[in-house]
Amino acid sequence: MSSKLPKQGSSEPPPRKHSEVRPAVQPDERRHAARWASDAQVEILSPIQAEATALDVSATGIQLVLDGWLSTGTLCDLRITTHTGREIFKRGRVIWARRVGEECVAGLHIIGSIVPPAMPE
Repeated sequence: MSSKLPKQGSSEPPPRKHSEVRPAVQPDERRHAARWASDAQVEILSPIQAEATALDVSATGIQLVLDGWLSTGTLCDLRITTHTGREIFKRGRVIWARRVGEECVAGLHIIGSIVPPAMPE
């Protein structure tokens, strides 16, 4: 078995540890789909009613920022309004949430579409 340590008296530097910071251009192995920056407006319809802004979106998820709080595991019904005015209705599960200043930033995994709520008459 060969040793990775430098020979005694050698000017060879010690081996590098595995905790090196990888460049940001490397793909993140945790991601299931490519992400895109977004500024879509999001209305959380349930379990709370709140306005949010999408920070980024992918085919499988969305990252939101809002004034309220979303707990991990919560199912949320969302009305997403794109920059073109298109409305999309989705259900997502909160995968993670963290406090950033006075705001909550949360990552939701989109688990399906929902039927748009009935408009009041």
